[in-house]
Amino acid sequence: MGNPVTATFTFTNTSKEDVVIEMVTPGCGCTKSDYTKEPIKPGKTGTITATYNAAAVGTFSKKVYVKLMGVDQQQELTIVGTVEQ
Repeated sequence: MGNPVTATFTFTNTSKEDVVIEMVTPGCGCTKSDYTKEPIKPGKTGTITATYNAAAVGTFSKKVYVKLMGVDQQQELTIVGTVEQ
């Protein structure tokens, strides 16, 4: 309990243009995030990490919202798990 748990989401740019992650916003204060800052070239991969401070016993579901440059709608990533004693 009280140990940070990190999930890493890796994706490949399958478009013909560079992809830029404009912003990643955690859904709550108990979750932190990081992401690839430089443009992701076609065929290359980028990552988004979400770290949750697992402080309470039981199941959890935490969201992280991803905004790509030039795309109006945010994408939602979810990490789920169970904290055991």
